[in-house]
Amino acid sequence: MTSPRTPELLARDRGLDAASSWYPSLVRSVFLAQWRATAAERPGEATQLFARTAGALNEVAHWANDGQAADPTACAWLAYLRWAVRNGAKLPGDAPHPPADDLDRDYPFLTAPGEHAGDSFTALSTGRLGEVTRPVLPLADSAEILARTLPYGLVPNIGWKSLVALAVDSAAITHGSAEAQTAAVGAALAVHAAARARDSGASLQDAVEETGRVVALMTRPAPLTRELLDLCAERSARDSLLVGMTEPAGAFARAVGDGTAASSALALGLAAALGAEDAPHADGAGGDVAQRALALLSGHPAANDAARTVAVSVAAARWGFGDDGMARQAAVTEENNRARKTDSGTDTSGTDSSGTRAATRRELLALADRWLTLWRPHA
Repeated sequence: MTSPRTPELLARDRGLDAASSWYPSLVRSVFLAQWRATAAERPGEATQLFARTAGALNEVAHWANDGQAADPTACAWLAYLRWAVRNGAKLPGDAPHPPADDLDRDYPFLTAPGEHAGDSFTALSTGRLGEVTRPVLPLADSAEILARTLPYGLVPNIGWKSLVALAVDSAAITHGSAEAQTAAVGAALAVHAAARARDSGASLQDAVEETGRVVALMTRPAPLTRELLDLCAERSARDSLLVGMTEPAGAFARAVGDGTAASSALALGLAAALGAEDAPHADGAGGDVAQRALALLSGHPAANDAARTVAVSVAAARWGFGDDGMARQAAVTEENNRARKTDSGTDTSGTDSSGTRAATRRELLALADRWLTLWRPHA
């Protein structure tokens, strides 16, 4: 429940200021969070879909900068269809068959074929555009939808009213469950509120309470997501989930279940980030809080990549990662190294696990800089 003293971090018609000095760090840190949340060698489904959303929103900004309007939901749908086709989907003849775009050409690691175990691939393979009133998969509630929706929380100059509309329509492309759509919106709102907290000095607790307040104003019937957000805001409830795993399950643990649903992964991720913020001796740096959050989730039976991504992303939005500048320099170095050949004439960079991870980080940061070029052109 929102405290009467909670600052308004989510304003109806006022959003993030792209001209602010901290906006570039915000964007780079949240993009980098997709890499830091997992130790996987290659970017997984959630990271690839995050990149597709970012690419779609960059297309919207590109058209806007040229004085023309573009439909954000249509851009997102076409971006996701490209991802599905790259992963082997055979679209019906009457479905759009979008050609490769700049993302496919310039970001080979983020767009290479990979895992696709969630509902997104199944829904997209039908070639139909899911809408709130006409869902493709009415019960789809898999958790990969969360990372996919995070970039909407970074769009500048829009308040929560517009953010909610954009995120709901995007989520509905594949996920027909009202709970999943609401949880996806909650993830974007949490990033947006955490970013506003960075500017005002408010706590992550305030950001989560603000997220719950706005989600409660939505008309989508999502009682579980709302209950979980309320429980996240209660320290005793989230502590019992994250620490007391050997004790009888409390209300939070019972509501979370096995963690596979989007609402459950959102709650686990936010609870871990809040627990990390509360941890003794936390130095307040985003990297420190993110690592503490991942440690809290480590070994938890309901934790998954989506929960870890939420935890790291909100920490990144609130505090930033002090190494994002160093990571940009490392990305440049990695790019230079990839251009060099060994004496045998074979390019070996990026072929082992460390090289692949470095290349993925490089591409995420390059995509973040592309975002800043388009969304912050006059700052």
